[in-house]
Formats: sequence, structure tokens, C-alpha cells
Amino acid sequence: MGQTIFVVCRESIEALLVIGILYAWMNDRQDAKTGKKWLFAGILAGFGLATLLTLTLIGVTDILGGEARTWFEIGMLAFASALIVQMVMWMRVHGRTLKQEIESGLATNLSGEKNWWGVFFLAMIAVGREGSETVMFLYGSLLQLDSFASYMSFFMAAAIGLALAMILFYALQLGGRFISWKWFFRVTEIMLLFLGSALFLAASEKLLSGPLGATELPAWMYSNMWDMTSILSDSSILGNLLASLFAYRSQPIGWDLMILSTFWVAVLLLLKWQSNKKSKPIAHLTAEHA
Repeated sequence: MGQTIFVVCRESIEALLVIGILYAWMNDRQDAKTGKKWLFAGILAGFGLATLLTLTLIGVTDILGGEARTWFEIGMLAFASALIVQMVMWMRVHGRTLKQEIESGLATNLSGEKNWWGVFFLAMIAVGREGSETVMFLYGSLLQLDSFASYMSFFMAAAIGLALAMILFYALQLGGRFISWKWFFRVTEIMLLFLGSALFLAASEKLLSGPLGATELPAWMYSNMWDMTSILSDSSILGNLLASLFAYRSQPIGWDLMILSTFWVAVLLLLKWQSNKKSKPIAHLTAEHA
């Protein structure tokens, strides 16, 4: 439930950010009434795209059976983990200039003969992308829905996440008196990377218990490294929340530590590479002027 609340809240805020930029930009135009119709149409189309992806994933999962379904689930969880890392890297580059990029694109699109398709597609992509990412990140949770109570719990968590997103978005719009965009994105980026590690670990555990089950691996990979069950079991409410958000395991085996180490080493190397790539042009220009 905690994972669902966090993911829905974080992704909804990103969608609201783009929609808010579009809405504020149109308020300064004389033809804002017409533009807002295209905006709301784009929002609905975005929800349609996310719903279509959800139904497709559920349908494919139901059609597949046996080992094919296991491989599909492993692939989707691993892809969701990679998508989180890619999204964090993208936001680190475009987060500061997102407003200017959107407004510049709209001004170009509407120059001369009016064409509101740009607003429509921006809104559709914003909602559709964040909605699709939400579905991907929660794919593991969707697989566990097997009763009316579980569905009710899932949708209740989604509703709480959406409500929190609206409250946080309003607070962020008020400015630094309560919370800043920079602080929000920095904290949620870290939490997203931990969520990515949890999804990657879940994919690896399915791999170990399924396709790799009959493979002979070193004994240390199956050995418990430590036991924190008496302090905080991952089957408890708090432990389960930490497991779904931060890849916590009260009795991790060697395989778990190897997988998590691989994930974090890869992520840190990627982020370092991205930082070096951003600083190179600056260093080059400085050397030229010197």
C-alpha cells in the first residue's frame, strides 16, 4: 500500500506540473477558453493511454502460462527498474528548464495559424507517460491483486496518493514557505532509486526461484547473511513497507546482497558519468577563453 501511495503521488505531481504550466500559460491568452478544451481533451486521452497499457499488461499476463509468464514478469519488473533510473537521469537534466522548454515549444507551435494540437499532445503525453510509468512501477503490486479486498486496498491507496499529490502540488506552488521544488525532486529522486532497487531485487528473486531454480550456484548465494526478524520482520506492516519501497529484507541471502550491490554500483556509475558529461562543455569553454 505504501509503495502505491508513493508512486501515484510522485507521478501525479509530475503530471500536474506539466498541466499546471500549460494551464497558466493559456490564462494569459485571449483564446484561453478554446485552448483549455484542447488541454482537458489531452488529459482524458492520457488517461486512456494509461488504461490501455494496464489492460494490455493484465491481458498478456493472463494469456501467458508457465515459464513464459515467469519470464514476462521478470522482464517487466527489470524494465520498470531501468525506467526509474532513466527517469531520474532525465529529470536531473531537464527539471530546471522544463517550464521554459514547454512554453517555448507552445509559442512556436501556435505561431502564425493557430494549432492547438500541440497543447493536446503535450497534455496527453504528460498524463499518459506518468500514468504508464505508474502502471509499470506498480506492475508487481498488480500481480498480487487476487480478491475484492485487495483491489479495494489498491484503489484506496491510489486515491490517497492522488489526494496527497494535489495537496503537495498546491504547497509547492505557494513557493518556499512550505516546501521547494528542488527539495521535493531531490528527496523523491533518492526514494525512486530505492524503489528501483526493490523492483530489481523482486525480478532477481523471481529469477532465482524460477528459471535459475535448478541451476547449481555457490552455496553462499543461498546462505542467510544476518537475521533481523526479531527486530523488524519484513512480513510486518512496517517491514513490508520498507521491503516494497527500499528493498529491505530481514533475512537477506547472499544473492540479495549481490543483486543490490550490482544495482547501486551501476546506478552510481551512470550518475557519475552523467555529471562528468554535463561538466565537460563548461571545462572546454573555460580552457578556450583562457
